[in-house]
Amino acid sequence: MRRNLIGRLPDLLSKLMKNTFLALLAGAALMACSPASEPAPETPAVDPAASVEPAPAPPVDPAAATGDECGASTHAALIGKPLTEPGVPAEGPSVRHIRPDSQVTMDFSPTRLNVHVDAAGMITEFRCG
Repeated sequence: MRRNLIGRLPDLLSKLMKNTFLALLAGAALMACSPASEPAPETPAVDPAASVEPAPAPPVDPAAATGDECGASTHAALIGKPLTEPGVPAEGPSVRHIRPDSQVTMDFSPTRLNVHVDAAGMITEFRCG
């Protein structure tokens, strides 16, 4: 019997090592999937004796407060007039003429003047954007 056990020893050791390796691999995979606990961030000590003065408020631009940074309200008298009317701002980097068939980007630029024009070429609206 002892001789039979000794003859099977390499086979038993091979199976044991294989099973041990698979168990260690499965354990490592489970550890990799578990969430890592992060230490709480340290908060700096606050000195109550130190006084902190609030920063001064930035100056308020009256055009920004009304939402008219592009000057759309200065052209209100041109609504209903043709796009060719003198005084209508020319198309450029800060002015775009938007017709019914125009494709425009949706990015918002508060300093850009949008001149909306209908199919007949009449100005319908001035808007910042």
